[in-house]
Amino acid sequence: MYAKKLKLALFAAILVLSSLLAFGAAAEGNEAAAVKTDAEAAAELGLLLGDGSGVNDAYLGKTSTRMQAAIISLRLQGLLDEAMAYAGSENFSDAGQVGTANRAILAYLKNHPEYGWNGVGGGKFDPAAGISSRQLYKVLLEIAGFRSGTDFAYAETEAFAADKGLSQIAGVASLTNAHIATALIESLSVDTADGAKLFAALQARGVVAADAKLPDDRILLGQSAELGAYLTDQNGRALYYFTKDEQDLDACKGQCLVNWPVFYAEQLQIPGSMNPDDFSVLTRPDGTKQTTYKGYPLYYFIQDTASGDVKGQNVNEVWFVIDPETFGEAEETETKTYNVDIKQFSFGSEPLTVEAGSKVVFTNYDEMKHNAVALDGSFETPLLAQGESFTITLDKAGTYNYFCEPHKQFMTGQIIVK
Repeated sequence: MYAKKLKLALFAAILVLSSLLAFGAAAEGNEAAAVKTDAEAAAELGLLLGDGSGVNDAYLGKTSTRMQAAIISLRLQGLLDEAMAYAGSENFSDAGQVGTANRAILAYLKNHPEYGWNGVGGGKFDPAAGISSRQLYKVLLEIAGFRSGTDFAYAETEAFAADKGLSQIAGVASLTNAHIATALIESLSVDTADGAKLFAALQARGVVAADAKLPDDRILLGQSAELGAYLTDQNGRALYYFTKDEQDLDACKGQCLVNWPVFYAEQLQIPGSMNPDDFSVLTRPDGTKQTTYKGYPLYYFIQDTASGDVKGQNVNEVWFVIDPETFGEAEETETKTYNVDIKQFSFGSEPLTVEAGSKVVFTNYDEMKHNAVALDGSFETPLLAQGESFTITLDKAGTYNYFCEPHKQFMTGQIIVK
């Protein structure tokens, strides 16, 4: 009897130690990713200055105004200093709504309609009004040398902008400063009417430092009428997650990795609306590094050959694109309840399979007291007398082996949580 107890104790200890070692190995394989937001990049390049406290979260959350957009457009054209020093007296009728420095800017715009700021009618500029994505894209396209009314119709601004690579804030009726940051960064890669990159043009104007560099690999947001927003790389190729990685980060291997190549960026830039802490780097068993999002490794799909392809969506019901607005949120599902009836010194002959979040009710029908104790310590019921019940909730997926403490030599059970 003593030998059997010792053997069981050693077996339990080995299982616990193995679990700890496996968890430690997985944790060691992850490291912080070098991530920069569009807002940080725009601030470093001098494209976005912020307010008195700089480009912080409070500033990025504020609604952008026509006055802000006008100042940004002048800065990108290298005209802001000239506008601030303008001494002309003719101005918009509502210029008194802004400070002295901004009144000079409004007067400059009033007398230079070629820069695209003609007011809102009735001689007014409406400086505190919000600005839409269509309005901002019109400004950015004109800075790139394309003229509204000549190269594109105002009503078709966003379609024309998308053709030039401007789409990340499309359809937003009221922009925040975070939207402005994202639009500014994506505009840097636009080909101007002269055929050069806007980034190079800004360097030539002295707006951006001559030694500045374009942002590194970017995460973008693709759009699909069926799927909504989803993560892509900077070329518009969809990024996927594998549901089986929840249980084993090395679940995709061999031919799987041929069909689903890993995505990795040493330096990563993300939209201002996203959280840098959601990204990290996984080192796979073969030494390959892979970018992760909210703990899930990111993959391409070999059959996606063009920007906008999402052929990997729902493949085998385990591969999916990522909508950052909803990814990781708990689904609202009805909590299920399962019963484990303890009879004749047994928890039942088969493992119990349940969904994460389910409740499991242990009820003792024997005259002898029993309990249920998880081998990994995740749950433990009290000793139950005949007719007594105890309920546990299992939120985390995994396999839970358990035993009855007074009769652990022969009373064991298993619960599989999916």
